[in-house]
Amino acid sequence: MVLAQAGDANAGKAVYERKCVLCHGEKGDGKGPGAENLDPRPRDFTSGVYKVRTTVNKVPTDQDIFRVISKGMPGTSMPAWDVLPEKDRWHLVAYVKSFAAEKLKEAPKKLDLPKEVAPSEASIKRGKEMFEAIECNKCHGTEGRADGPSHPELKDDWSHPIRPANLTKRWTFRGGADRTAVATRIANGVLGTPMPAFGDAVEKPEDVWHLANYIASLGPESPRLATLVTVTAVTDAIPDDPNADFWRKIAPGAIPLMGQVIVDPRNFNPSIDLISVRAAWNDREIAFHLTWDDPTESKDAGKSDGVALQFPPQPPTGPERPYFLMGDASDGVYQLRWEHGRGVAEVTANGPGKVAPIAGGEATAKVAFANGQYRLVIKRALASKDASRPPFTPAAFMPVAVQAWDGGAGEAPPKMSLTSWYYLRLEEPQSSRRFVIPPVVAILTFAVMFVVVRAARSRG
Repeated sequence: MVLAQAGDANAGKAVYERKCVLCHGEKGDGKGPGAENLDPRPRDFTSGVYKVRTTVNKVPTDQDIFRVISKGMPGTSMPAWDVLPEKDRWHLVAYVKSFAAEKLKEAPKKLDLPKEVAPSEASIKRGKEMFEAIECNKCHGTEGRADGPSHPELKDDWSHPIRPANLTKRWTFRGGADRTAVATRIANGVLGTPMPAFGDAVEKPEDVWHLANYIASLGPESPRLATLVTVTAVTDAIPDDPNADFWRKIAPGAIPLMGQVIVDPRNFNPSIDLISVRAAWNDREIAFHLTWDDPTESKDAGKSDGVALQFPPQPPTGPERPYFLMGDASDGVYQLRWEHGRGVAEVTANGPGKVAPIAGGEATAKVAFANGQYRLVIKRALASKDASRPPFTPAAFMPVAVQAWDGGAGEAPPKMSLTSWYYLRLEEPQSSRRFVIPPVVAILTFAVMFVVVRAARSRG
């Protein structure tokens, strides 16, 4: 726990003007020059309303404000300012409070949570019952993926549209990902947003912990980020059903996506920030299984959801790769591009404005959407038909990039989220020798032992 220190508001003003004014504005009203491009909008300090607090009244502690400055607000444009000296962060606390001195003059009153309940099967079951009883699913969705029926209508106290938290991605929780932080948000609510305080709404005080345990069970505290996309070698047919048990047996690799801010129309607030990738191959084809969250299923023309896997047209022989944003005029890329309602196509691109379908494309795709999540399988022949299509070769490293767009949020290439280049590698087929050699070695070992024992007895 960080002990509060007395900050100097005058010293904090100088830090604020260097680091904070661009978003929060000179007056602290959240109307800085960059505010129009941010979603959610920057905090209006003049209101004295703070989302994240550990107090039962509306006044945060100095530690609450210091913690947000230091750790940032995941899922927003507010970065962690722990790169600043600690004294400067305490000076910022003092200066930020000065924007609403009258509204913050009341003493903070610490929230006392009920006695902690450890996670258990029974606790999680009770938490799920409370999740439904107090209608968390109306905003957060049946499985917590921010796709509840109320989500399109939600606005904050300043009438700005606001998204409910995706409860399966705890690393994006703005008040912290641990169970105590989650229980605090449940009991306290989040000021300035539609998220109310449920401390008095639950049937029993300990239900706050049961609900926190259930939410913690919906997803990991941090994602398992991939550094390499490994394609599993199999001998059997690869199912095209995205919900087949086959895919559950392959460990996923999570790939983070960022907004495309290089060319117009830029996307500063992308809807899709993570895609989980599984992949498999056999002697005929390669298949990619992609999973990502999207609160709405959009497939209308011009507003459809979509995703693309991007590769160089041919495996590179050196470190050079095409420009990751769909190539350029001199060095193009190959894409497996899927759009809801239109299916999958093989295309070439020489920049965002120069995309052309490849004649005779034979890629196939099958999609499933449920409870705010897409599951998609894209297949293609392993071999290459011509120079515009890359072959996929075992044990070779192939650059791969991912792009995705949420049509329901007004996204379409190039207003989308994307990655730079990653690498993909097909596992080598497992030789049957690994099954034959151990028993042969065992037989030979026993034979040698038998000869040695027999020789020893004959001497006796």
